[in-house]
Amino acid sequence: MEISTTPSGEARRIHGDDLQIMARVPLFAGLTPEALVDIAGQSQVSRVPRGATLFRQGDAAKVLHVLLEGQVALMAGVEGGGEQTMLEILDSGESFIAAALLTGKPYLMSAMALAPCRLMEIPRDALLTRLRANPDLALAMLASLSRHFRLLIQEVKDLKLKSASQRLALYLMGLTQRRRGSVTLRLPHNKGLIAARVGVRPETLSRAFAHLKGQGVGVDGQMVTIADLARLGRYCHEGREIV
Repeated sequence: MEISTTPSGEARRIHGDDLQIMARVPLFAGLTPEALVDIAGQSQVSRVPRGATLFRQGDAAKVLHVLLEGQVALMAGVEGGGEQTMLEILDSGESFIAAALLTGKPYLMSAMALAPCRLMEIPRDALLTRLRANPDLALAMLASLSRHFRLLIQEVKDLKLKSASQRLALYLMGLTQRRRGSVTLRLPHNKGLIAARVGVRPETLSRAFAHLKGQGVGVDGQMVTIADLARLGRYCHEGREIV
């Protein structure tokens, strides 16, 4: 299935697979196929290479991005400073950053492609028009923003209440669906990116990995072995948080 669209007079093609990805995005959860087709018909799809900057902190928010393929990092830094910290890693089936789009405020973060990406871009005016006309879409957006707010609060709590080693353990637990037994994992990013995601400097990450040896975690390059997932979960209090 393909849907022809012509935003700004330029022909585009939205594939049926893209609509299936849209249906998984929390922002569009529960919308009818007709509503998804309508929103997709106002959008355009673009491809960006790995390392490309999608937008920078301080840019005006003009479109809602939906990640169809690839992986994107959201990063922030002090104005005028060179160092940035990673706040979130997004996978396909996620949208970003709706809050800036709704308020008309500049982006508080930058976005960079961690892999070759395919993105759906929905213009702000088109989305606002449909929010006013479609209560289900407006409620879905409220639910999505509420979910992100709760996740942000949980991130702040982790930074305040958990050690670097516990935050690293939480990150490792997030790489598998299993919660019992042993597992061997390949780290999906280089250790510099992982350090930024956990909220530590690279040298602190090395110390955190060394500390986790006492919890049955072994590291060999990009491969990590966890001897006892349940034990590691207890160590970082994984699953005990109110989210």
